[in-house]
Amino acid sequence: MSGVNTLDSAVLTDAHWVELMPWLDGYVSQRAALLERLAPGTDWWLEDGPSETVVEDEVTLDNLLAGLAELFVAGHKDTLLADAVPALLQSLPIALMGLEARAATAVKRLTSASTLSGLLSHTVTDIFAVPGTSEQTVRDVVHGLLYCAVLRDPLGRLDEHNDGETAPVVTQLLDDLTELAVWRRIRGEIDRPLMSVEIDDDSPEAVQEVAARLESVTSRDFPDICAGDAVDEIENLISQLDGRESIALHQRLLAAEPISLGELSTKLHLSKPASGAIESRTKAKINAACGYGTAVGNLLASLRVEIQPVASMSRLVSVHPEIEQPVPSLGVPLWLVLDRLDDYFEVTDGWAAAPDVNGAQMRTRSILEDLESPNGVVPLDDLELLVTMPRSELEAWLGWCAIPVVHGSALTRTKTVVDAAVGVLEAVGQPRAASDIAVLVDSGKPAQAVHRALVGDDRSVLGSDGLWSLIAWADAVMPAAVDLLEDFEAADDGVVRRRRRERNGKTPEQTRRLYRIGLAWRYRIVVTADQLRGSGFALPAGVAVAVGCERGGTVELRSRLGAQMVRWTGAQPTSGTIRRFLRDLDAQPGDEVLLEFSPDRSFTVVRPETVPPDADPLRRALAAIGHPQPMSVADRHVTRVLADAIGLYGESRPRRLLREYETGSEEQVVDLLKEAWVHRVTADE
Repeated sequence: MSGVNTLDSAVLTDAHWVELMPWLDGYVSQRAALLERLAPGTDWWLEDGPSETVVEDEVTLDNLLAGLAELFVAGHKDTLLADAVPALLQSLPIALMGLEARAATAVKRLTSASTLSGLLSHTVTDIFAVPGTSEQTVRDVVHGLLYCAVLRDPLGRLDEHNDGETAPVVTQLLDDLTELAVWRRIRGEIDRPLMSVEIDDDSPEAVQEVAARLESVTSRDFPDICAGDAVDEIENLISQLDGRESIALHQRLLAAEPISLGELSTKLHLSKPASGAIESRTKAKINAACGYGTAVGNLLASLRVEIQPVASMSRLVSVHPEIEQPVPSLGVPLWLVLDRLDDYFEVTDGWAAAPDVNGAQMRTRSILEDLESPNGVVPLDDLELLVTMPRSELEAWLGWCAIPVVHGSALTRTKTVVDAAVGVLEAVGQPRAASDIAVLVDSGKPAQAVHRALVGDDRSVLGSDGLWSLIAWADAVMPAAVDLLEDFEAADDGVVRRRRRERNGKTPEQTRRLYRIGLAWRYRIVVTADQLRGSGFALPAGVAVAVGCERGGTVELRSRLGAQMVRWTGAQPTSGTIRRFLRDLDAQPGDEVLLEFSPDRSFTVVRPETVPPDADPLRRALAAIGHPQPMSVADRHVTRVLADAIGLYGESRPRRLLREYETGSEEQVVDLLKEAWVHRVTADE
């Protein structure tokens, strides 16, 4: 908040913090550490007042209030704001809070009152429910209230926050357009319109002219805000490091051949833990100074747009030649500095990815899952439309990921010989001998093994000519046919291809890790460090379809922690940040959580239920698909719940259910079902 740190301690109240904010009284024992990190002293919130606390050299009022606001928003969502700051007079004007445009707009949308009475009757949860409100905006509102609470005479400072009659949303609009214009310049899209306006066809001429003027606004109409040169910025940051930090940077973090931590500790005359701490501090110091809005931060943001989901370094250098410039004091190219210091950019074996190559592999497999046929076949023509890579680069990347490509199609189901063989047949589109299939499968298995596998599969058939075909080919139609029921079409050259259908992708029921539990959909994910940092992430098309988000659209979902956005404006649908939910669950990287989408367009994130490791495999399967009470479902209903989860309502035949789960679910669930329905039967026999 502007000007907070310039306040003299004389204008701050002497009342103890806990008197001003009674909710602080609950921070004892282990929770006390959350407050101890904000200011010196073990019980400063119990023994001191604001006028005393800010006298300390280590404390700035703005940072202290921001830390308190963060704690309140995270842990006291349903506490009335009036109870959070009971000493505040409800007759005080809201203008006294000194809110920036976004926070002021949120408050204006929450209440029409001009005094605190209209705000204090609400909770953090209520503010989150205001459309367009982010977690940071909610913190800013609470920050403003806490600011008012620590003043000795709030009304005495009213003139400083009287900004006239301009509506906050107008200021917010100008700020947002300016920021968008800066981004357009960073991306080299100087002449691209900043906005589009929808009006009725028969709108008055004056309204049409307004729309035309708005749609003509580009970044050229705004001042050229240049962040500077990325290499110069890095050099400047390096010059500010102390001696030990400089050694850690030059000889370990950014060296062409980094020394070991033990060698670093010898050079610094410190223990390994202490040397590691200096290394981490050095990296964190540079990262903190390279956020979006700086030359380095802007370059990284633009690079991440190019990397969808990965890019060869040769192509990235051709688009952003500046990343190959050397950093003089280090003797290495700029891209290596970004790779070593930034956790959101990684270069491995000539591939650049954001945040890392492993994440890019996961993103690639997620896209393939959206496009794959029931037999696990994805034509590269379809995949090429959803990535930024040219065809040759795409094939090279799939090869690096060990995803086989046969006759212009990627194969996603190759764990078993029979699935790989069926995938090969669909990709080739013509009957093939087992020996030919064995070569294309490339699993090292002989033709006899392929033959035996296909004999026991109900998707393939052996012809009298000794060639294997897919049974579904028998019903293939000509390309011009309008019959929408058949899956394949036969071309004049005899090649049979799966028909392309105009649809958004897989249905929710066909989407891996997405299950219908009651009336809600639950999608299981593994928490990543990026999500904990606040990054959005890709979603399968089936999830978007489940929440009613179509290609090119956006859906806003309600939640107790504010609006949750699902967008499908790019190659894949994406979710907005879920960091606030993960914090609420105290989730860590690698944890599994469930995204829950309810039919009333509400959203939440929950942890999956745990079951004993020796529980019945069907119970463990219920837990794996996200059922909230896997051990409480009646035995007679277990199979029905498993069927309902993938849209086979009323189905009770284990063989049919297992086949559908093998087609659309993941191995974890399939293995549990096999344990219950296949292995157990075999053991009984």
